[in-house]
Amino acid sequence: MQRRVVALVLLALVATACSDDAEDGPSDSGTPPDAGLTDAGSGDAGTSECEPFGHFGPPGNTFTLPGPNANGELYVPDVQARFPEVDWSTLDRLYVPAGNYTLINLGNLPQRSASRPLVITNSGGQVVMRPRPGSTQGYIWSMSGGSHWVLTGRYDPESGTGHVDFPGHRCGAYATSRERYGFLSDDAFLSEGHMGLGIGGAHSFEVEFIEITRAGFAGLRINRSGSGGTVPPLNDIRLHDLYIHDTASEGIYFGSTQGAPTPLGSGLQVYNNRLVRTGTEALQLQNLGEGADIHHNVIAYGALDWRAAFQPYQDHNAQAQVRGGRIRFHHNVFVGGAAALLNFFVGAESGDAPLNVEFTDNYFADTLNLGIYVGGTAADSGRLTWERNAFRGLDFGYAEVYPSTTDPGVIFGFDNRIRSPVTLKDNRWEGGRRLTHGLNGGSGTSGVVTATGNVNGDIVPLAFVDTGLPAGTPTRALELWTDRATLAPGAPEVTYAAGRLVMHDAQLYRARRANTNKVPPENPSDWERLALPVDDLRTAPGTEWAERGVGLLP
Repeated sequence: MQRRVVALVLLALVATACSDDAEDGPSDSGTPPDAGLTDAGSGDAGTSECEPFGHFGPPGNTFTLPGPNANGELYVPDVQARFPEVDWSTLDRLYVPAGNYTLINLGNLPQRSASRPLVITNSGGQVVMRPRPGSTQGYIWSMSGGSHWVLTGRYDPESGTGHVDFPGHRCGAYATSRERYGFLSDDAFLSEGHMGLGIGGAHSFEVEFIEITRAGFAGLRINRSGSGGTVPPLNDIRLHDLYIHDTASEGIYFGSTQGAPTPLGSGLQVYNNRLVRTGTEALQLQNLGEGADIHHNVIAYGALDWRAAFQPYQDHNAQAQVRGGRIRFHHNVFVGGAAALLNFFVGAESGDAPLNVEFTDNYFADTLNLGIYVGGTAADSGRLTWERNAFRGLDFGYAEVYPSTTDPGVIFGFDNRIRSPVTLKDNRWEGGRRLTHGLNGGSGTSGVVTATGNVNGDIVPLAFVDTGLPAGTPTRALELWTDRATLAPGAPEVTYAAGRLVMHDAQLYRARRANTNKVPPENPSDWERLALPVDDLRTAPGTEWAERGVGLLP
């Protein structure tokens, strides 16, 4: 609950800072003037070379866990105590047998070295986690403890990982990767407290090539708690090549929003991920430290539940909070939000290094309020830099749910407590807004902000290879279905216009006609069920954005 209270306080600061100045598939054609994201079409999707096999090297020492019990559970909260015959210091592969599981808990994983990590992978086919209907269990998939282990569904016969029938997006097969990863976590929206995968008490680990969907809360939740007023670090973690989609709340939720001390996320690497169609923020990263590097991710269709989220103002595309050291966000695609595309906070704890944050070559588009909010506090010694980023599709519409809000009129909103020098250099933005308060053009100074070479003008929308949505769909035209806008005054019923797109239970529907309070699967005369989005969210080859290396690349 404290996390949510903090979020509300932070959003109040936003207001203060900005107050100064299953059919045969989609067949629609045509693109409205401001369609947001577009598809390149399937004619030339580019070619993706396959990574050579042998990524982890051949396995020597291996051990296979037992499969699911009669209840579909694999409950091993202390793997080292349960299997004392295993040499956990030299084990190369820990295999999880293919099958259908209702719960997996693997705890007390070993402390290993970077030179010889423990690789945990599926064996004999796909590992699928789905809870029993009506289950009251507290989680679906939990892993804890240890260091220098890798959780992977990567198909690699030379490394002895994964399975040939479940290669995920290997060789660029993004469009056919749904339900084809070695690990699939599908919570079926069983509980609003569920995480698709929860990891705690560990550091220096890696997660790759898994799919998480329909999580009742966050898709992937990572945190670490301590005792006696001290918190061990949450360092050197790599999260990449993940497909997390259609979650009730966050996609990835890393770190803690509790008060100090909090685990410092130094060395966090987040890259080549698809975080798609989330109820609230698609990416939330807290307490980042030296060496954090967030790059080449597609963070798309966030805040779909902005009318009826579990609390007000949980409706950004992404949120990040940083503490100290050099931290980089680059070549990412941030598209689709409500309050802001990025809700960004700075604030050091005792002993943190001077701050140097760089946002470079990112694409930000399509939200209903602010572009970037910068809040918290930053010492004079810190530096914040935004360079060569692009901003478009900031068309105010937030008052539809929050009528007291007004158009901020700017791309950037800064908390007046920020004292660090802020550099805005060679960015581009589209539309009639100013870059930030106090600036009337692309160069000049305003408080701690120095702007040079920024240009206001038309920006070519970034195109994906194939979203699977009807052609020409504006990003903000897709939402989670709700009968009432519970966060608006009086919680009015929501009327959907003909042609409007919604997600309901991770299925895609299009309104055949204007309707109110018609649950999509129960009212086929009002709602047409469409094919599932394919989410080939690679940047279209041959475009400006591909040449600049932005997003997922073919």
